[in-house]
Amino acid sequence: MSKTTATSFNPQAAPKIPPLPDFPSQEKVESYLSSHPSAWKIYSELSADLKQELIDFCTGKHGLKVTYDPVFRRIFNPSLCHSRLEALLSAILAHPLRIIKVIPREGMQLNEQTSFVVIDVLIQLDDGSFANVEMQKIGYNFPLARADCYASDIIMRQYSQARQEQGKTFSFQNLHKVYCIILMEKSPQEFRSVKNKYIHRRTSSFDTNIYQNSSGLHEDIFICLDSFHSIVHNITKDSTYLEAWLTFLSATDTETITSLIDAFPCFAAIYQEITDFVKNPEELMNMLSEALYIMDKNMERMMVTELQDEVNALMAERNTVMAERDSAMAARDSAIAERDSIKAEYLAVNAKLQRILDYLKLHGYQDEA
Repeated sequence: MSKTTATSFNPQAAPKIPPLPDFPSQEKVESYLSSHPSAWKIYSELSADLKQELIDFCTGKHGLKVTYDPVFRRIFNPSLCHSRLEALLSAILAHPLRIIKVIPREGMQLNEQTSFVVIDVLIQLDDGSFANVEMQKIGYNFPLARADCYASDIIMRQYSQARQEQGKTFSFQNLHKVYCIILMEKSPQEFRSVKNKYIHRRTSSFDTNIYQNSSGLHEDIFICLDSFHSIVHNITKDSTYLEAWLTFLSATDTETITSLIDAFPCFAAIYQEITDFVKNPEELMNMLSEALYIMDKNMERMMVTELQDEVNALMAERNTVMAERDSAMAARDSAIAERDSIKAEYLAVNAKLQRILDYLKLHGYQDEA
């Protein structure tokens, strides 16, 4: 970990504090919310499931999902607090680093309004490399192609800027690496099919083993939180910082949260910040309302995507059936044509035979024939 990160997340630096709110009952929670009219109005409009999730959070039964869009943005916003994202990236990339610049998304050519991305931030690190960090609620059907497009776009932005700044002294060797780091709450089947693996790293290489020390200008790191949560069940002081961070991102049960804080007290301050959302019920309800809206839109998009996939599959099946039908009809037509040809040949042979017989009869060879 870098000095900045180590200072901000020193395991001995944070006091042990209750990780969750402690309202004694649902009635107390609702009484508290009703004293804040705007918060109560939003609460009244929430779905039954989200209401129950809020009640369980406020009564300390489980934590608030960090992967909710507004919660994640609040905790990891690099413009407000570099150290948390630095610590997470240091754990993922396995070396100390420092964020020196947050690059705005304005002007980016890739803008997917129908994505399931919670946060998508582009930053530059102290070694000159770039990191595109995404948190996805639902993994894409084609995450590799999407990662390639994002990496290519960032590389081309870097290339254009370097050419403009360096002029004739420009060299491709001066371009910096781009890391595409994709955290997925629900990963695609291809990733989950790999047993006992929750991190998948992709680099470019030659099949002849040349340039083994160079992986090209970009590296993709896919982290499957659902797979991690099914593999790593216990967090102790012997766990790694990466395991601690991924537990923080994926766990909501009180027992795991308590174990995480016991093993890594540095997370207590972040949980306290999440708990403090209750002190501002209007903000908390707005966050949950926004989360519900985004979940609804994502569900709608997912249903549309699934329906489109079903339509595409049915169209492909229809086309296959039509092709088989056309092939069968062609075979039938070919058989009919062959039958007609054989019949015509038979008639021709028969006619020729009859002419010969008529000739023999005419010349008195009937008895011998």
